[in-house]
Amino acid sequence: MFFALLLLLQAAPPPPVDLSVLNECHRAARARNWKIGGDFEVRLTLKDAGAVELVTVMKNTSADAILERCVRFHIQKMSFPGRKSPLTLKFSFPANQPQLGVFASDVAISRTPGNGTAARVLLHPGSVATQTASLTVLRIDKNGRFAHHVHQKTDVFLAVIEGTGRLDVWTAPRQMKPHPLSAGTCAFIPAGIPHELTGPSGDEPLVVLLWALPSGVDQFLLHGEASLHDVLFFPPPKSPDSPPPTSFTRVAGLRVADVAFPKAAPARLEKRSLIQVPKIGELALFLAPAGTTVTLEPPAGGAFAFVTRGGGEVTVGRDTHVLQPGSGWYLPRKSVYAPKVANAPLFLIAFCGGGICSAR
Repeated sequence: MFFALLLLLQAAPPPPVDLSVLNECHRAARARNWKIGGDFEVRLTLKDAGAVELVTVMKNTSADAILERCVRFHIQKMSFPGRKSPLTLKFSFPANQPQLGVFASDVAISRTPGNGTAARVLLHPGSVATQTASLTVLRIDKNGRFAHHVHQKTDVFLAVIEGTGRLDVWTAPRQMKPHPLSAGTCAFIPAGIPHELTGPSGDEPLVVLLWALPSGVDQFLLHGEASLHDVLFFPPPKSPDSPPPTSFTRVAGLRVADVAFPKAAPARLEKRSLIQVPKIGELALFLAPAGTTVTLEPPAGGAFAFVTRGGGEVTVGRDTHVLQPGSGWYLPRKSVYAPKVANAPLFLIAFCGGGICSAR
């Protein structure tokens, strides 16, 4: 009887190939370009036990080298017992999926500003389908700085989520106002007003969320070429170079606010307005206890959000996406957050374009 059972087991067809892990490659590729999709054909040379010995990509219509590299990496670690060598796999990455959330871990670090400053550009026209705004996580290490510069056409919102430092803002050609930075400090800097960010004197880095309206600063952080992408730096003192053009006509619109971000889980759903600028939008903090479903209703300009705590799913229309800490989200319309992680309250900071956000 045992021998007959063994024969049946040997004759059983091999299990289907599970390629779901490759979705992680697609997600990471779309963090750089939300339009990426395409067909793959992969030929595998297998060892006797089904382990992969050689991966040959025969077709890749995505034309994305990083996506292909990730596919190779994961398939090389797979095993296909019971399959004959060579084995051909065909699969597709759809290009028409909406891209709303970008995980910080999927985004390469940019060091374009130099001076101990690093950035991860989460939301920009390359990663989500909007040019209204961009969202960047900026980190400045000990004694680092984002040097004296000006955005000629771009308004900027800032929110400090970790560490300490200093924001220097020039309100006239020779008049500078310093402002200490710590977790909870928020600012709105209109276009044309020079400013500088200085990092901490201690070891804990300064971590700042930066919203640029419209997107433009993101192109500098991604690709450099400051003069072509709105970010212009001032020459050092005593330099013969002339300073970049500036405009102080909107200096009255400058806003700086110090808010105590709560550390404990909230008792109920809360919205805290951080900075409101008429006709431009609102920076707001949303808090919800663990296990609370939240409906976020952004204005016509959408919401550009960063999740500091939480775990679950966000549904926009018919599409549902995984939400986790350290991710940026473009929410163009009503969105529903459903918690899926026990004891994980929701902490979310959002810029709401053109109006205010509401939550229920």
